[in-house]
Amino acid sequence: MILQHPTAEPGLAPLKRMLIERACEQLSVAYARAVDFRDYDAFVDLFADDACLELGMRLEGKEAIRRSMEARAEDIRTRHVLTNISVEARDSRHARGTVYLTLYRHVGLDSMRDAPIPSTVPTAVGHYDDTYVLTTAGWRFQTRKLHVAFRNPATIRA
Repeated sequence: MILQHPTAEPGLAPLKRMLIERACEQLSVAYARAVDFRDYDAFVDLFADDACLELGMRLEGKEAIRRSMEARAEDIRTRHVLTNISVEARDSRHARGTVYLTLYRHVGLDSMRDAPIPSTVPTAVGHYDDTYVLTTAGWRFQTRKLHVAFRNPATIRA
């Protein structure tokens, strides 16, 4: 059973609602793929021009997001495992969502080789709170804020 958010536009047709929600779900999948495979141009394109990304620090606007990604160390390998993706279309141009994250990260020279790294426990587990907006380029993140519930201090870079 899918529940409609109490502030959602009541006249939004079910098919349109599903298309909006699916497009926003795909933003999270594209986000994980882009950051994990270092496709930073694709990553930045997932955000509205005036977007805000909060991952422990607040990045406002696409240029700040781009600079942050370009400054990312080369010796980090990540895999973002996303689950419990829940998106609610508010109206034909806005949606909200929550996405659970389990993050695996390895820091070191092994990360730069094209070979498996011995498995570790997750670096962090938490969730993203998202707002989405329809732009001329399609659906984009307006805001994305990470809330960490569990953190493994042994996997954090000093």
